[in-house]
Amino acid sequence: MCNIYLVDDDQDVLDSLSWMLEGLDLKTQCFLNADSFLQTIDIKQPGIAILDIQMPGMDGIALLKHIKQQQSPLSIIMLTGHGTISMAVNTIQQGAMDFLEKPVDGDKLNQLLNEAKQLTINSFQSQCQLSDIKDRISHLTAREKQVMSQVLDGKLNKVIAAELNIGQRTIELHRQKVMQKMQVSNVAELAYLMANSKE
Repeated sequence: MCNIYLVDDDQDVLDSLSWMLEGLDLKTQCFLNADSFLQTIDIKQPGIAILDIQMPGMDGIALLKHIKQQQSPLSIIMLTGHGTISMAVNTIQQGAMDFLEKPVDGDKLNQLLNEAKQLTINSFQSQCQLSDIKDRISHLTAREKQVMSQVLDGKLNKVIAAELNIGQRTIELHRQKVMQKMQVSNVAELAYLMANSKE
């Protein structure tokens, strides 16, 4: 199971929630405010954060916005003692996966945590894949990027050679280098990789 973080300014809520989750065999880390959470946790790693909405200092919604602006893979569940429909809608629009009212229903929370775990792992893997593709692209020369763009447009080597005003053999060598650096064996694989880099 991935890490679960509880952020609430009410120690009693933290105690009861962590006790409930430990009963489900889930380990938690508790924080009384957003600042201590941000100073302690690497939000670029997968995990699940359960955030209280109303806290002194940075409140739960501001913390949610910050986490999402950092493109964190964390799954976020919002908590409140007195929620409204507009507040719930707002948190979902900001990127929270769900909104729970206190006292929390253990069965519903358990179900949500299973979804949240899958979500954060998928998000983290997508980010790793994207970072890997960008890293491969960064190793291409300007000319190789030009050739790759033309190859992805479906152009033949002789057409690319004519358009770039260089020899066909040189194009073949550039094309070979592109395939090696991008770690693909054909144009279909390259096209699939580049399509994923835009997600």
